[in-house]
Amino acid sequence: MNTPEDRRNRIAAWTARSRDVLWIISLGVITHLIIITIIASGWTAANLALTVFLVFTTILTITGALDAMDDINAISKDAQANEKDLHGQKRFEETQWGMFKGLVILGFGLTAIAELYLMWIT
Repeated sequence: MNTPEDRRNRIAAWTARSRDVLWIISLGVITHLIIITIIASGWTAANLALTVFLVFTTILTITGALDAMDDINAISKDAQANEKDLHGQKRFEETQWGMFKGLVILGFGLTAIAELYLMWIT
């Protein structure tokens, strides 16, 4: 399975999942900014609904981003022997995925905890 079509399919899948990571993280950031705006505006009547939405969105953002990163990594491992010497493939293999996954988990997780603190404790 080392045809030009196979390589095109891998590149297309890699591109699609990379775009998915971008969209997932962007929507997560926008959602948190909206929630922070609601909290700062003092609209406390919707705290329960906002909490459910916050937890749901945070879980989807974290799991979606991690899943997309794992898919990208799996697609990369399908590269054939003659593709291993390509600069893009070498760069991809050197990428520290643990750091990116940690940033997604900590960034969105801690933001959600801070928002919950602002809604329910302060």
